[in-house]
Amino acid sequence: MKLSKLALGVAALCGVATSAFALPASSFVPANAMQIYVSGATAMDVGLENATLSMCVAGTINKYTISNQAVWLCTADGTKIGGLAGRTQLAVHKHSVGGSGNGVQPINNSTPLPFLDLVKIASSCANATNAGTDIACTEAAGTLTTTRVSPLGISDVEPQFFGPAAGTYNNLIIEPLATVIFGLPVTNVAYEALQAVQGKVVGSTLAADIPSLPETVMRAMFTQEGQSWSALTGAVLADDTVYVARRADTSGTQKTYEGVIARTANGTTGKSCNANLPTFVSGPDALNNTVAATLCNGTSLVVNNSGSGQVAFCLATHNTGGRGAIGTLTTELVNTAGWKHVRINGVIGNYTNVKNGTYPWYGDAALNTRVSPAIDADHAAYKAAFKALFATQPILHPTFGNTATDDGKAGTIGLNSVTGQTTGNPWNRADASGAIDNCRPALPTF
Repeated sequence: MKLSKLALGVAALCGVATSAFALPASSFVPANAMQIYVSGATAMDVGLENATLSMCVAGTINKYTISNQAVWLCTADGTKIGGLAGRTQLAVHKHSVGGSGNGVQPINNSTPLPFLDLVKIASSCANATNAGTDIACTEAAGTLTTTRVSPLGISDVEPQFFGPAAGTYNNLIIEPLATVIFGLPVTNVAYEALQAVQGKVVGSTLAADIPSLPETVMRAMFTQEGQSWSALTGAVLADDTVYVARRADTSGTQKTYEGVIARTANGTTGKSCNANLPTFVSGPDALNNTVAATLCNGTSLVVNNSGSGQVAFCLATHNTGGRGAIGTLTTELVNTAGWKHVRINGVIGNYTNVKNGTYPWYGDAALNTRVSPAIDADHAAYKAAFKALFATQPILHPTFGNTATDDGKAGTIGLNSVTGQTTGNPWNRADASGAIDNCRPALPTF
C-alpha cells in the first residue's frame, strides 16, 4: 500500500505558490491540535478539502493520503474556526473507504473505523518529516492507522437509502449539506465516437462540441448488460460493447444514480424512489486500483468500484484498451485522463443549468451526526465552520465547456436553504419539515 504526502495551501487554490512552512508530521503535537474525524462519501472529498483548507493559515498545510484515506495537518486560522482554546494546529482525518455508507452506520452505531495516525506516519514513513515534498511509503496493513469513532459523517443522499442499520437511524441527526452535481462520464474513445456521429469537432472540449446521450439511452446502458454503442447511439467503436464502471452498494453516488439519475430500483433493501423499475447492472467488486486494473481490462462488463477514484481509474483502463465505457461520477471530477463527461438530454451538468432548473441530475447531500453520545466541542466547532465554508465557492473546471456562453463550473454547490444566500442552488429536495427526500422533485425555495 502506498502513502503519498502533498503540501497544500489555500493560496495554491488561487494559483499562488505554496509557502515552504507547511507542517510536517514530525511537528504534530496532539495536545496542541484540534483533531477531527470525518467518514463517508468520496464524491465530496474535493469540497471537504476546500472547506478544510479555508480553516488553515495559507501555506501551512500538509496532506497525507493512503488510497481512500486522508489527513490534513495545518496551522489553524482562528478567524475561520472557533474553539481552539489556545491550540494552534488543526488535523482533519477523512475515512473514505466504502463511500457514503461509512458516513451513516458507523455514525449511528459509534463503530470505530481505521483512520490515518500522524504519530505513526512521522515514525514509520521514510521522509515523512520533510515539508513540501511528495513521498511514497510501503506499509504493512494497519501500521499507519488507528481505530477511532467518527463523530461526523457525509452521505450523498439521506441515510435511509442504505437500508436499516443495527436497530434504527434514530441516533442520527440528518441535516442537508449541499447539492452535488452528478455527471455522465464516458471513455475518451466513446466521447470522440459520439462527437463524430453527432457532427461535433472530434477531440474538442468546448461546450458546443460536448456530445450528448439521451436519458433513455443512459438508462438502457445502466440496466441492460451487454448493450452495444452502435445500436443505442450510432457511434462506431472497435469494441462495440458498452462497459459500465459503477460504484459499490455502500456508495451514496451509486444510490443517487439509482434514485435520481438513472432512475432504477435500489439494488439493496434501503429506500427506493423507483421500486417497480429495473435494477442497476452489477458485477464484481474492485476494492482498490490493483483489483480494478484486473477487472477493468475487458473481462468484466460491469465493475463495482469502491471509490470515485476507482471509477475514474477503471474508465481510464478501459480507454487504454480502446473500449467504450460509461461510469458514475460527480462533476467534482472532470476531464481527467481517459474520460470526459457528456451532456444528458443535450444539457451540460454545470452550475448555471442546475440553478436555472434545466439540469435535474443532482442530489442533496446529508451531514450526519449522532444524537447520543453527543459530539464533543471540537467536532461541534469544526461542524459549524464546515457548514459555513463547504461549497461556498464553485469549483472551476476550465476545460468543461469553458466558453462565453457556459460558466465552466461544476461539482458541489451550496443549498440556499442551508446557507440563507441566493448565490447557490435555489432548488431544494427537502420536504415540508425540512428533511431531505431525494425522491422528491426539487422545488425552488428562493
